[in-house]
Amino acid sequence: MIRLRVPASSANMGAGFDTLGIALGLYNRMEIEEISAGVEIINQNTQSFVPRDKNNLIYRAMLYLFDNVGYRPRGYRIIQNSRIPMTRGLGSSSACIIGGMLAANIISGRTLSYSEIIHLASKMEGHPDNVGPALYGGFCVSLTDRNETIVKSTKINENIKFAVIIPDFFVATKKSRGVLPSKVNFCDAVYNIGHASMFQAAMLSGDMRALRLGVNDRLHQQYRKNYVEGMEDIFEKTYLLGSNATYLSGSGPTILSVLSGNYERFRRGMSEYFREESLRWKCMILPIDNVGAVVSIQ
Repeated sequence: MIRLRVPASSANMGAGFDTLGIALGLYNRMEIEEISAGVEIINQNTQSFVPRDKNNLIYRAMLYLFDNVGYRPRGYRIIQNSRIPMTRGLGSSSACIIGGMLAANIISGRTLSYSEIIHLASKMEGHPDNVGPALYGGFCVSLTDRNETIVKSTKINENIKFAVIIPDFFVATKKSRGVLPSKVNFCDAVYNIGHASMFQAAMLSGDMRALRLGVNDRLHQQYRKNYVEGMEDIFEKTYLLGSNATYLSGSGPTILSVLSGNYERFRRGMSEYFREESLRWKCMILPIDNVGAVVSIQ
């Protein structure tokens, strides 16, 4: 029996489109074991529409790795207990992919290194900014260059926490990506390079004043806000309540605020705001996960 705990993740982080991500203290827990034949999927406290057949993403990730190492799979029992909301911009798919690939690598004889696994996971997911934090934890800067995916992970001061603001609706990643332009203005590209660099420097140094500047971007949030009703008003409210920086998590619709104190006051303030505005959103405070995926064999 292989047991795994893989964290949620928040990507893009303002200007860091497809590049910056962070692991959060919310988890998909899995138990995976070989059986004689077939596929048995058991969901515990997870969304009811998670596939329970060969379309299950954990299983598909296992097959993806098996195919790459030339391993002939048998049957598998997969038990998952995921607290990560699906299709909300919190890396639920990346957690499944990383968990499935880590288990498959053990089953097939530990033939791949973590750097090889992260490259396969990035290819399957399409970009590295969620799979990096899911595997390594912490604050990650990721990129794919030719046939290699490079992830640099840094442990962040645990005084920094995240207000995760989740609506009762979802936005499909494919739909959210579809609104993005195929070409961008040169000035906008330079703007994002500067702001993403500032965000990274602020996270590493703990400069919360610079962090707010670093989440400003011109590549994706302005296009995606049409799918997140009230996004600009929510951003404004978070800053009034003391957010250091607020951004659209991944492709949305979840919104994240970076906090360095007054966590409970912020949560109560956002909850009151949602009640007053009759908005069906919820706010939870999560720590950074500086560990990443955890695997044990029993």
